[in-house]
Amino acid sequence: MEIKKMRTVVFFGCLLLLFCLSTLAPALAEEVRQPDLAITAVTPFHFWSEKYDLPAGDPWFNLTNYVKVTVANNGENKTNRSFVVTLCANDDEIGSERVEELLNPEESTDVRFEWVLKGEEEDPLSWTDTAEGAICTYTDTSVEYTLKAKVVADEDGEVLAENETKQKVVWNGYSADEPLENLVHGEVEGGIIYSTGDGEYRSYEDGDSGTDDTYYDINYDLEIPGTGTGSTKLARLYIYYTWAKPSYKAPKMSVRLETPSGNSYDLKMERSYNDIKGDLGGDRYAWGTYAYDIKEYVKESGKYRVSVKNLNYEGSDSEFADKYSFAPPAILVVYEDTAAPKREYWINEGADLLMSKGGDEESPRPCGFLSLEECKNTATFLGDVDLSEVKEAVLGVVSAWGGNPVDVWHSYLYFNDEELGMDVYDGYSGSCSKEMGGVLMHVGSDYAQLGIELTDVKDDLESENNEVIQGDDGDNMMPTNAFLLITCENGDDNEPTPPNITAWNPIESVVNSTEDELRTFDISVNQTVEISWQLNGTQVQTNESVTEATYTNTSAVAGIWNVSAVATNTETGLSARHTWLWNVTPVLNATPTPTPNPSPTPAANLTPTSTPSSATPTPLTPSLTPPTPTPTSVPKVTPTPALTPTPTTTPVPGFELPITLCGVLLAAAVVRVRQARKKKK
Repeated sequence: MEIKKMRTVVFFGCLLLLFCLSTLAPALAEEVRQPDLAITAVTPFHFWSEKYDLPAGDPWFNLTNYVKVTVANNGENKTNRSFVVTLCANDDEIGSERVEELLNPEESTDVRFEWVLKGEEEDPLSWTDTAEGAICTYTDTSVEYTLKAKVVADEDGEVLAENETKQKVVWNGYSADEPLENLVHGEVEGGIIYSTGDGEYRSYEDGDSGTDDTYYDINYDLEIPGTGTGSTKLARLYIYYTWAKPSYKAPKMSVRLETPSGNSYDLKMERSYNDIKGDLGGDRYAWGTYAYDIKEYVKESGKYRVSVKNLNYEGSDSEFADKYSFAPPAILVVYEDTAAPKREYWINEGADLLMSKGGDEESPRPCGFLSLEECKNTATFLGDVDLSEVKEAVLGVVSAWGGNPVDVWHSYLYFNDEELGMDVYDGYSGSCSKEMGGVLMHVGSDYAQLGIELTDVKDDLESENNEVIQGDDGDNMMPTNAFLLITCENGDDNEPTPPNITAWNPIESVVNSTEDELRTFDISVNQTVEISWQLNGTQVQTNESVTEATYTNTSAVAGIWNVSAVATNTETGLSARHTWLWNVTPVLNATPTPTPNPSPTPAANLTPTSTPSSATPTPLTPSLTPPTPTPTSVPKVTPTPALTPTPTTTPVPGFELPITLCGVLLAAAVVRVRQARKKKK
């Protein structure tokens, strides 16, 4: 009986166990079954369109890029645990992200990774400068990356899904990757002039001269204050080129300069700055700036002429481009003028091709979807600034092809991170002149395709390392120049400096010659002055706005003459004087003709006028033979000879003896009278 009961208990116990197992089996099966996850896409990109919620553009070197990994649940059940997504580029981990989101069947999620390739590769364009242009070399610096993504179980690290894609990464030259370099930083009593003359944009597509084998002439009317020996501290010529073909080639140019004096010089390129859009799109044309040192030739005010032509028009030299276009060449002058205040200046130059996508995502620029932040060219003015001594600070910038805003394509200017304005450039399609604080900027034609801006930055000035930023937001420009000029607070309070006569000829203070002998006098002055030539105090010649002058006399007669050169700065009224004593003697075989009752020149005119001590130089022989000026008025003067001495009158002899005898008799009479008086007593 007991055994029967036991069997019954066991039987019902087994039935209960089977029932429990059958009830729990689906739950156990669901607990142990792994979710059916898959990585459906690995998408690298550079820019995320907020408007369309889509990626755009390829990744670029030295910029911040992104990779989107899409994970989908392809199973029939909802995931019930978190998982981790990892991403590697060529086996180097970019990052990992935990996904807490539970995915329903056929549901997916995107995991975005930031992919920064800072300093991975160098600019693919390098070059060697020659006298006629830059020989460019292109190096393929692209790298192909394998982007591998994995989905890993959060608890045990089991790989649940993986996928990979390949991505070629190149350099994007449309980004701000070429800061303008500082050429010089110094001090000057003077200012800055920048001019494109009457030059216009020249296009090879239109067959314009300058782009073919014929010269294109650009004329510049330069008024340089303080013009003279040593007054030009710096002078440069810039040529801004674009669309150089074939790809990766730069122009080969012949460049000539003609001065106001009529001298002509073949210029040699000093250095170049070149940029390229990079390996994107179709043709990869070079853009750039050619710089020439012309200080040796720019020493006077007047009309200059620059002539440019293509030396490789037929393409015979494979190292250079055979086609190119260019904006009007510009002349930059830093001049010295002692009448100007003391100033500190910085000159930066270069070429940085910029083009962002602009503000319209429906019609972006073909630049790889770059943002404004990625197209901000910089120029740093290194050095300390004593802000308490600053009276004025002006900033000048130049951007070839800048200043042509269209719809949502714009440009911006910043100084020390302060925005100075949007679309501030002038000159692209209309002539303009701007002058401020010692800087003059001029665009002379209505078709320059070049933008300039001159602005006051005193309030934004910092005590060290000031920085200007030219930003492109679709304008497609090439920043090329940046100038900063600071005027010191006490600059205008300085005492004006009088002229200094630095050289004269003859160097002797007493000059000898004979009648009718040609005699020349000349001087050199360290300022632009008016020179008055005086003969015995009478003005005989005037030379205006010069630093050198010559006076020649061919009609002097015998006598001693006072020859003076008085140099006067017409702006300050200060002057300096140099005097020679000119002794003119008669010709030996000449028969003198007596002149009755002569009227002599007063003796005071024969004494040289003293030269102020501040204007008395150490005699120097001029290094250059001064040119003969065209005097304002040159009267022919016949000098009046010096005073002929009058002989002293000699008394007529014959009355000495009678006078003596009278004196003796008178003395004897006096003696006899005195004796007679004594006898009476």
